[in-house]
Amino acid sequence: MKLRNLFPLGQALVLAGLLAGPAAHAQQPRELPQQPRPLTLPQALQVAQANYPALRAKQAAVRAAQADVRTNRSAFLPQVSAQLQAVNSTMNQVRGAFIGGVAIPISGGIKTTDYNGATNFSSLGALVIEWPAVTFGRYRADEQRSEAAVSAAQADYDQAVFEYQTQVADAFLLALGAEKSVALQRANLQRAENLATVIRAGTRSGIRAGIDSATTNAEVGRARLQVLAARQQAREQRTRLAGLLGQPTQEVLLDSMQFYAHLPQTNAGPPAGDTARTNNPLLRAYARRITAGEAQVKLLSANKRPQLNLLASTWGRGSGVADATTDKGDFAINSSPSAGLPFKAYDYMLGATLTWRATELIHSGRAAQAQRIRVEQARADYDQQALQLATQQQNAALQVDLARQTALAAPLQLAAARQAYTQARARYDAGLDNLLVLTQAITVLNRAETDQALATNNLWRAVLLQGAASGNLGGLLGQL
Repeated sequence: MKLRNLFPLGQALVLAGLLAGPAAHAQQPRELPQQPRPLTLPQALQVAQANYPALRAKQAAVRAAQADVRTNRSAFLPQVSAQLQAVNSTMNQVRGAFIGGVAIPISGGIKTTDYNGATNFSSLGALVIEWPAVTFGRYRADEQRSEAAVSAAQADYDQAVFEYQTQVADAFLLALGAEKSVALQRANLQRAENLATVIRAGTRSGIRAGIDSATTNAEVGRARLQVLAARQQAREQRTRLAGLLGQPTQEVLLDSMQFYAHLPQTNAGPPAGDTARTNNPLLRAYARRITAGEAQVKLLSANKRPQLNLLASTWGRGSGVADATTDKGDFAINSSPSAGLPFKAYDYMLGATLTWRATELIHSGRAAQAQRIRVEQARADYDQQALQLATQQQNAALQVDLARQTALAAPLQLAAARQAYTQARARYDAGLDNLLVLTQAITVLNRAETDQALATNNLWRAVLLQGAASGNLGGLLGQL
């Protein structure tokens, strides 16, 4: 982008910032803590778990499921309702009539000799207590369903954390490998520059041919390009890691923790089938979904049963319609609020109601059958995941074995390459060999150093892959 094109863009950004100022002030982004510097792998896993939005969403889902448990339990507590009202209405009504609500309905006739449009005040105050005392297993089934939902949400969160930790650990190792590549290419550049300095001095003194100086300068340029390419790749890997940590704007400084000082220990093979099924977070999540589905089946089956409610109510009523009739048989009406609003009659009621919806047998039975089919689907998904994990475990064991053999063979290649470079340098300095042989020796040494670092990094990643397949990263983190 040309410089003159930046000014309209900058003006537009400033204008947009001014227009969006109040909105941005109203909703501030979540402030993220600074990363530890240097950042170790365990610290990276901790930062990712605390900051990544997807994991915080999973945590919120667990808390919501726990809140649902408390909500469902409160639904089976006694329900206390109160109602207080004042009404001004015509007298063509049942004396003491009221607007519908929680109060118990009443009946009684006050038929007058003729219709009258006069109004009067009436009042009502009621307190009703209703308690589903006996639900014939529905309460327990609903509680088990909500608790199973909490377990499923927690298992889903644990699985998400484990999967994300695996991604972060792999990104950390890749970024670490890229940093190691930068260090190796810098060392290669330093070798090329040192050799170029010696050759230029020899060229000026007439000991070396001019073509040697030009060739060496070309090798120095190539080494610089390799350093730039390695730096670009390292920057990309660090940016990817920072994004996984939930802090893409912060620079990541890695702590190697001597990853390249020793090789990791490897397991003999994958754990036993039952152990892997029990400990693997992914399979635990699928198993909890089966349990939640079975709890839903029990709840739907419990809906076919009746329910016994205990009921208690007390209320008071007032009316501007007189209790006694006049000589003409009409009720006397007093339209003043003081006559109609004070309570005059008080009642209470105690009882029990047994409710059974016969048609619920059909509805709940069909819903339970549909839910059983979903449980069968969840079991099939569980078996599929178990099969895939068993395959991944076998593949991870093969990858670890191959990476371990490669990592053990790489030092032999590096030692031979160093010896070849030393001999080629000595022969070149003695005038017994040309620059081409020395350049090839430098290239072989650089490739051997790169292969050595790559083999070590691949072995650590293979151990990570094995831990991811078995559902336990302790084999990797326990060696740090």
